[in-house]
Amino acid sequence: MSTPKLTNCPKCGKLFLRVRNICEGCYQKQENDFLKAAAYLREHSGITIQELSDAVGVSVAQIRQFIWAGRILVNDFPNLSYPCETCGKMIQKGKQCSSCIETLKHLANQVEKKEEKGDRSQNRDGLAGGYIYHNL
Repeated sequence: MSTPKLTNCPKCGKLFLRVRNICEGCYQKQENDFLKAAAYLREHSGITIQELSDAVGVSVAQIRQFIWAGRILVNDFPNLSYPCETCGKMIQKGKQCSSCIETLKHLANQVEKKEEKGDRSQNRDGLAGGYIYHNL
């Protein structure tokens, strides 16, 4: 078992003995924020993420973290959606919408096919093999 290390909290900057990703104070605040959000959602299941944020004073970003961690199950709350990180379309799971995921998969496949063909030819002025070349 590894020994906990002294580090700064990424949320508040306070020096703490690392036993989790954030200091005890920020962890307690995060837990209190979750309890407030969960209690409010039980009473107001049709609200949006922005309405929830405004009502309980918890940031939209923190509520998204609760969703991503599986602590808030959006299947039970049909209006609880947030923007895709790529295009802004409203989604209820993950960080990107299905359309953006498909686009990224397509681009990755294209890159993979080029690499399989050995098509790393050097352009006159461009990027080849991860390096920038300029023919003089």
